[in-house]
Amino acid sequence: MKRIYISATLLACCLMALAAVPAWGSTIDNLKYPPLNPFTIPQPDKYTLDNGITVYLLEDHTLPKLTFSAIIHKCGEYLEPADKIGLAEMTGDVMRTGGTTTNTGDEIDEQLEGIGAYVETSIGTVSGTARAGGLSDYGEQILQTMADVLRNPVFDEDKIDLAKTDQKSSISRRNDDPMQICIREYKKLIYGDNSPYARVPEYATIDAVTRDDMVAFHKKFVQPNNIQIAAWGDFDKATMLALIKKYFGDWAKTMAEIPEPPKVDYTYKSSLNYAEKTDVTQSNILIGHIGGVMGDPEYPATIVMNSVLGGSFGSRLTDVVRTKLGLAYAAEGHFSFNYDYPGIFYAFASTKLESTVQAIQAMIDQIKSMQTQPPSEDEMKKAKDGWLNSFVFNFDTKGEILSRMMTYDYYGLPEDYLQQLKTQVEKVTPEDVLEVAKRKLHPDDLQIIVVGKADEFGEPLSDLGEVHDIDLIIPTPASEEFAATPEELKAGHELLAKAAAACGGAANFKKVKSLEYSAKITVNTPQGAMKMDLTSIEVPPDKSAQIVKTPMGEQKVVFTGDAGWVSASGQTQAMPASQLEDQQKSAKRDMVALFANSDQPDYITVAARGTDDFEGTQAQRLDFQTEGGNQFTVYLDPTTYRPIGLRYMAVTMAGPGEVVEKLSDYKQYGDIMLPAMRTQDTGAMTFDIELVNVTVNGQYDTTIFNKPEGI
Repeated sequence: MKRIYISATLLACCLMALAAVPAWGSTIDNLKYPPLNPFTIPQPDKYTLDNGITVYLLEDHTLPKLTFSAIIHKCGEYLEPADKIGLAEMTGDVMRTGGTTTNTGDEIDEQLEGIGAYVETSIGTVSGTARAGGLSDYGEQILQTMADVLRNPVFDEDKIDLAKTDQKSSISRRNDDPMQICIREYKKLIYGDNSPYARVPEYATIDAVTRDDMVAFHKKFVQPNNIQIAAWGDFDKATMLALIKKYFGDWAKTMAEIPEPPKVDYTYKSSLNYAEKTDVTQSNILIGHIGGVMGDPEYPATIVMNSVLGGSFGSRLTDVVRTKLGLAYAAEGHFSFNYDYPGIFYAFASTKLESTVQAIQAMIDQIKSMQTQPPSEDEMKKAKDGWLNSFVFNFDTKGEILSRMMTYDYYGLPEDYLQQLKTQVEKVTPEDVLEVAKRKLHPDDLQIIVVGKADEFGEPLSDLGEVHDIDLIIPTPASEEFAATPEELKAGHELLAKAAAACGGAANFKKVKSLEYSAKITVNTPQGAMKMDLTSIEVPPDKSAQIVKTPMGEQKVVFTGDAGWVSASGQTQAMPASQLEDQQKSAKRDMVALFANSDQPDYITVAARGTDDFEGTQAQRLDFQTEGGNQFTVYLDPTTYRPIGLRYMAVTMAGPGEVVEKLSDYKQYGDIMLPAMRTQDTGAMTFDIELVNVTVNGQYDTTIFNKPEGI
């Protein structure tokens, strides 16, 4: 009771105190705020070296550190040949990782790590960049390293191989994210398939790039004529200028003419495009056309128009398509302006599959509304406040300010362009927004792209017009043409029959209706080893179910020949097309299937190639080609004729590449023999697989192969 009494007393005191407090509104209105600290935009000192390099210096002694930044203009992906897409980006990477004439890339890493500094380089669509920084005590060493990387890269072959592996890994995953697909394919619609602003690397274009290509690209396009260098931080300007002259001043400029980024010849038109992605539960939609170029006098009004339409949370796309109609999980819009070539305009929404067509129609309606319904006072306030309130973040770091000034200087814009833009945005009226929408938006000429599953759309996409299908298949590297003499083919089938007999015989492999096994897997990576447990069910000729227990949780992968799915973290998704194709190829080279059909001459094409070295053993080599052109090689022990290895192309975590498998420790399981040890080497990592228990033709849960709903 005492406890209740005390609480009641406290409550009474609180009520008395509240009674003495004036209304909330009047309290807030009466709050007095101190004046904001004065803010002055720092002004860097600008110099031009004799070789054309422009230098910007800004002292800041707040902290004992400094930063360097370089922009390499007219040095981008637009300059690479169409059959070597990826050259520019890899050149930018390996320029840093591949070392210089004085230090290897690894030595540079160690030196920078020892002083807590960094040096980075990259090359993008129309320009390259370099950044470096660390404690001001090591300023000269950091600057010298950045200069060495920019001027004297050697492009080490090992680092080129790593860059290619990284590129191929990105290519192999590029269809995983539906939004990434939307943006990539949308750019092709806007700029054209072959435009340097839209094209993407393929395995073949990455393989085509050589070290000589990188050396030539660097020599021709990384030139002082088009470089701006900025430094800001804890240094003395005179001393820093002398150091920059020391390490960059004798870099001879070139007289070669470098092409400007190509113009974009865009024709406004309407198109309806569909990319099928079966492992999604919603559609991703992009709608729009070409955007703008910086320097456009209508840029301020377009900023406000963009905010009203879709650039803020209170925009029309969000309020109507997402909130009022409930058609989208997310809805927004963006009208972008670039410096060297036009940006893009798009409205975006992700919606339930069944509401795809409705969402598209609603999005188009909101774009049209911008040309007929002037923004209300509330819309104007939200649109302007959203942009103006974030204006201060343009000045939150010295580096950001300096980088912007470098850009304005290069493109001939006034130093106070951003401040002028702020003033102009503040003056934009609802009538200005309406008029700019009439000129900038083209609702009757919209390019539309949809990524999703058409068979689950509530209404057919064709209700909106003619549909153009987009092929998302990633081209695989071309394989060598399979050629063999009649003698090689005859000897190949004879050797295959001997291999089958050495492992139990074709008749016994035909009796195999199922294989169940458990295995221990060790994944060996550059970061260390990881242990996993595997349980597998295989049903010839082409069904398999694998349950893998990893440190991150359990994953189930099921393949039924023409379909596949992956389950993890309580979610099930259809197997990506590339992985499904790889599973189909894997089923064709499975030992049980090969040996069960070893007495069927028409089952597979196999040629004997004599002896060949495999991991130090002179083995009998058999080259196979299955239906569809899939090729692989099997190596047989010359004494026992049991398979000791395989080589084949497959989609690995780093993209398509050669996989080498070593087979050993054959054991008897029922009437057949199988290797109890298997090591897969993908180049980037190896997998050691040790069989623990194997059951031939046992009972298993057949429902594991039932296709889940929605797959």
